[in-house]
Amino acid sequence: MPAFRLAGKSEIQTLVAYLRVLQGSSKVLSLAGNSQSGRAIFFGKAGCGSCHMVAGEGGFLGSDLSSYARSVSPSAIRKAITDPTSASARSRLAVATTSAGQTLKGLVRNEDNFSLQLQSEDGSFHLLQKSELQTLEYQVQPLMPTDYGERLSRQELDDLVGYLQSVSSITPSPEKERD
Repeated sequence: MPAFRLAGKSEIQTLVAYLRVLQGSSKVLSLAGNSQSGRAIFFGKAGCGSCHMVAGEGGFLGSDLSSYARSVSPSAIRKAITDPTSASARSRLAVATTSAGQTLKGLVRNEDNFSLQLQSEDGSFHLLQKSELQTLEYQVQPLMPTDYGERLSRQELDDLVGYLQSVSSITPSPEKERD
């Protein structure tokens, strides 16, 4: 396979389109709601942008949702928003208290038998040796709010899903050619 820098823009787009066919995401879905309203909800009322990033904008504590909707159905996206307790355990919230009495709360980013890497809510990373911890408690409650089903109307949820779909369908076009 030739290096991508040797391929032109149209060849790369053709290759990406083919890869999407292999992924099973070649079908065009209609947007669940109004994507412009969904963007306003994402960065406003729902506050998703305080933790999640989309297209380089937003927070960094939650996962980057720029391409999330490419491989997830609209109903699955809606369920992830309204029922975050069904999400994976990779976003485990923990409260660690060191032997010195310092308490840190955040997401476990990496853990092994001897250490723990914790990203606190302000974005700071803390490498903690388990032998130096007084307590380590994993929270059952997810970091993501669990009341979006009550706080957002059906239309607002549709708009939010539509926004995530619209962002995921954008194929970034390289503005600069790499040498």
